[in-house]
Amino acid sequence: RARWPLALAFTLFFAFCVSEASHLKLRSDFKELLPENFQSLKDLDRILKRVGGEGSLIVAIESDDPAASIRFANDLVAKLHEYPPEYIKQIDYNVSEVKHFFEDHKYLYMDLEDIKTLYDRLNRRIQRQKLKSSGLFLSFETKEEEEQAFSTKDIEDKYQSKTGQYQYYRDGYFFDKDGKVMAVVLRPPGTASGIDFSRRLVAKVDKTIADLEPKKYHPSMQVGLTGKFRRVLFEYQTLIEDVVSTAVLCASLVGLVVLLYYRKVRMVLLMAWAVFNGGAWSFAIAYWKIGYLTTQTAFLGSIIIGNGINYSLILMARYMEERKNGANPLDSMLIAIPATFSGTLASSLTTSVSFATLMLTQVRGFVHFGFIGGLGMFLCWVATYTVLPVFLGISEQVWPLFKANNQERFKFSFMAPLADRLNGWAKTLTIAGVAMSVLSVPLIIHYFPNSLEYDFSKLRVKSKGKESSEESVINDKVKKIFTGSLTPAVLVTDSTDQVRPLCREIVRKNEQNSRETRVLDSCKSLFSFVPEQQPEKIEWLQKMRALLEDDALNFLNEKQRKELEQFKTKFTSQPVTVADLPEGVVKNYREKNGDLGKIVYIYPSDLAPLWNGKNLIRFADMIRSNTLPDGTVITGSGDSVIFADLLRAVIHDGPRATIYAFLAVCLVVALIFRNRPAIYFIIGTLMLGVLWMGGLVALFDFKINFFNFIAIPTTFGIGVDYGVNIYQRYSLEGRGSVPRVLKTTGGAVALCSLTTIIGYFTLIIAKNQALVSFGWIAIIGEITCVAAALVFVPALVIMLERRKSPSSEDSLPLPDSA
Repeated sequence: RARWPLALAFTLFFAFCVSEASHLKLRSDFKELLPENFQSLKDLDRILKRVGGEGSLIVAIESDDPAASIRFANDLVAKLHEYPPEYIKQIDYNVSEVKHFFEDHKYLYMDLEDIKTLYDRLNRRIQRQKLKSSGLFLSFETKEEEEQAFSTKDIEDKYQSKTGQYQYYRDGYFFDKDGKVMAVVLRPPGTASGIDFSRRLVAKVDKTIADLEPKKYHPSMQVGLTGKFRRVLFEYQTLIEDVVSTAVLCASLVGLVVLLYYRKVRMVLLMAWAVFNGGAWSFAIAYWKIGYLTTQTAFLGSIIIGNGINYSLILMARYMEERKNGANPLDSMLIAIPATFSGTLASSLTTSVSFATLMLTQVRGFVHFGFIGGLGMFLCWVATYTVLPVFLGISEQVWPLFKANNQERFKFSFMAPLADRLNGWAKTLTIAGVAMSVLSVPLIIHYFPNSLEYDFSKLRVKSKGKESSEESVINDKVKKIFTGSLTPAVLVTDSTDQVRPLCREIVRKNEQNSRETRVLDSCKSLFSFVPEQQPEKIEWLQKMRALLEDDALNFLNEKQRKELEQFKTKFTSQPVTVADLPEGVVKNYREKNGDLGKIVYIYPSDLAPLWNGKNLIRFADMIRSNTLPDGTVITGSGDSVIFADLLRAVIHDGPRATIYAFLAVCLVVALIFRNRPAIYFIIGTLMLGVLWMGGLVALFDFKINFFNFIAIPTTFGIGVDYGVNIYQRYSLEGRGSVPRVLKTTGGAVALCSLTTIIGYFTLIIAKNQALVSFGWIAIIGEITCVAAALVFVPALVIMLERRKSPSSEDSLPLPDSA
């Protein structure tokens, strides 16, 4: 009687919820996955407040004329300096001042032992030359051997490797070895995780570059952007594209499957309307409660559609069955609702509870996923029994699904082929199921110790398209200009006295590892640029200068003579202090409030790359917490620490969440059905499906990460649905009804599984590789759980029915009727 007012109310509420949900922001930074009270996040916030943003935006200038590149860079930097201060904190593109400073003081930066070695070599060579001139020295050496008697090549090579690419920088500008590519490094005050800021910055710099018209400087000139700000923006844009494309594809494929099954467009529209309502309610509540989505929760739209429509499928399957048998719409609904209510409620609760168990973990991403997913499953069930009957009743009133005495032209049962042959195949299928179970156990045992994903390169976003490909090429070219990381880990101390002890402690930790597993390249502070042992070095350099006044130096080659003259003109007896360091060095160690010298940079080694999770954990542990000799503890953070925390969270929470999900599902099933046969049937079916899932995951060696782990506990809640619905219909039909159950409810269950698989399948096309692995593991779980419910357990029931007489019903795992 109230369907028209209710329809209006539901429509208006849906529009309101969609409006509210549209305000959800998407945060793609991995730090959003950890709880705010994690020490690594607190340390990161503290560091950012003191130091400012981390990351860079790099302008790559490529042309055949280095002079043209320099002219363009100078004009570009002049324009960039006109930006408001909130866009750029620092611009690095010319280090001539720094280069000249170190060239002028390079002897003080040599090791004391190397200076002594040079002195000894020079002194011996001079004495030898004097003896030779006096005629008292008899030499049997060739001319080449005499020239090699005084060589500095080994020492030159040693320091050449430490100067990195400086030798190729033309006039101090950042050029690669060939002089083709030049880089301008922009360091904004914000962080790359601020997507709105990154978008504005990249757009502003792109416009400035376009306004300068690079082709005017040289016809071959090409200018592009790379760096963390550009890469993060690409990944965010890719994430948005994935979210939209997967949701649209999921809705389309689910709609197509439902249409093929029911062959009525109206059924597709009605079920879609119900699940869209449930989804809109869920995301509106997510906005009120959380306010944003993460890389994990952003894809829940596809998952909710694929799973949430299952309740409508079960209800409509029974409704259509009654309508085809001639019942009117009201009577059909009065039969369908009670017949499916408890089964779908159990399915909804078990699924919701399995999602909700993720809220017991310490990872914020899991908590949000569990909250939104669990809420979405339950609200889709609510919409199934509220929204769907209202609009179905209206549609039947306006245009009945079936006319009186009008038989269906085409009858087809999705599960009929299996149902008709199940009696004959029962023994074979039972043996096959037992064999799969037996084989799965050793596979899981062998797989479990090495189940975690430590290759973080497999978790990145694989951006596609011309623009992304160009950025990747530019990034590869820019890497050749710089040595070491442009985004090292940053630590801040409370005083400058703590800086050197902190570096010594970090170096000590690194040296405890074997040489091939050492993850530290260097630990640098402002004081790293002040040479050590300067008084001793100056003393030995003065001795060397005195030697160089000797007249017997005609043995030096041309290069060494130039070096001699340079040494004489640039030699200084004054030690280098912090006050003498050039601004190009000092500015990197100045905090936002002007404090100087309390910042420490930790550079990872290229020999132990951090995309390897084991190296990353070692690196993170090295900077996470350090105790100084005076007892002070310095804590640090960064991307490496956050990634390591996520990996440890999976190790810590993964088994717990899985156990919690299983126990919660068992509890819900026990509370709803309250009889042992039902519990044995439903939980047994689920356990078989999960066991086979584990065996296949182990067989295909899918590694567990902090994305795809979610597929394991949620499979308990989703996979149990199939056993619930099959059991409920079997308990109503009684002994010997397995084939009939498969033809009716079995078809709806298969369709439910298919729509769920579609929801996960759309994730496989995503560019986020962690999400792809999530999709595959979830699909495997779906297939094994539905196979257990529709194939193995029905075959097993038939075998048990054959062995038991009707009078021994108490020993059967199933009741004759409900």
